[in-house]
Amino acid sequence: MMNVMHYEKYIARIEYDEESDLFHGRVIGIRDVIEFYGMTTADLHREFKISVEDYKAMCAEEGVDPEKPFTGKFTLRVNGEEHRQLVLAAALKNKSLNSWAREVLKEAADRSLS
Repeated sequence: MMNVMHYEKYIARIEYDEESDLFHGRVIGIRDVIEFYGMTTADLHREFKISVEDYKAMCAEEGVDPEKPFTGKFTLRVNGEEHRQLVLAAALKNKSLNSWAREVLKEAADRSLS
């Protein structure tokens, strides 16, 4: 299971950095880089919150919107035959391709994250 932390809509992956003997967190799901370190989980929670708030303040100073994780849009490129198979599989379940794909991907993600 992946070690993650949540703050607002941001998710950070947590890893142990053997070289510094600290836990290292990095926000995932956005292009901007938000990182933080801590010795304990309490440190990590505090530093995660501070790092996200600093990021949002920096964006406000620069007059740009902070990047928000996960817009809800997802583009998947497949070849023509794969597209045909996916549409048929969805139709056999009486679902739209979008609805069917969302359900199948959610089930796969749930299995991977548990």
